[in-house]
Amino acid sequence: MNSLFARLSAEKHFTASERKIADLLLKNPKSFLEATTAKIGDKTQTSSAAVVRFAKKLGYAGFPALRLDIALAMSDNEQPALSEIAADEPFDDILAKTSTRFKLIPDVVAQQNNADNFLTATQLIEQAQHIFVYGIAASSLVAQDLQQKFTRIGIEVTYHADFHQMITSVQAIATDNDISIIISESGNTYETLKFQKISLDLHLKTIVMTSNPDTPLATKSQVVLQTATQEFDKVRFASTTGLLSQLYVVDILFYTYISRHYDDAQEKIALTRARIDQDL
Repeated sequence: MNSLFARLSAEKHFTASERKIADLLLKNPKSFLEATTAKIGDKTQTSSAAVVRFAKKLGYAGFPALRLDIALAMSDNEQPALSEIAADEPFDDILAKTSTRFKLIPDVVAQQNNADNFLTATQLIEQAQHIFVYGIAASSLVAQDLQQKFTRIGIEVTYHADFHQMITSVQAIATDNDISIIISESGNTYETLKFQKISLDLHLKTIVMTSNPDTPLATKSQVVLQTATQEFDKVRFASTTGLLSQLYVVDILFYTYISRHYDDAQEKIALTRARIDQDL
């Protein structure tokens, strides 16, 4: 997937003018190949300067570099398909738009993270006696997935859907070397912020998985693993996109750990598989 659409999908802080330019790019990328910044400014009721700022916010040196990436995407017959679902949308268009969002997840996650973040998170897991993982709503499914994966390779992971039970467990058994992994799409939910505060009060280090690195949840964490979401929709694709990107980030973290403990992890996975095959 072309990097342009990964950048476009990952950006969460467009101004009103920049959002107008982004909407035009999603609906008619070809128009960017045939127009000057002034003409695009006229079409979007913004300005030439706003178009240049838009390109730079996406990480390009200027408008010509943005236009080149658009041309590369179109030469690959790549359709952005990131515009909103419309009333009475044809099924093929719904399928294309949904598929594009899911295909963007790896590129957006790669755009927003670096190897050091995952390595540091892995090292914190290695040093911990207990891992506490918490998320609510859709993120609770991701917390359960993380618990299942790491428990299977012999790591003690505590997760409870009930917030009070989760707090009780942390208070009762946490040690200074333990960590909390907190999963929150928005980074703003009351329970996750409260859980982080309690974790920090107990001197636990925290790893946060979120699509918003500017929230207090992220800024107070030792490690932030960014997930993907899209910001353009009235009809909220982001709930599913965010969930899948969280699961994807958990997979990357899990396999990073396994790669450093390969023989031991393989042995434990084989033993659990054999036990299930034998007795179930």
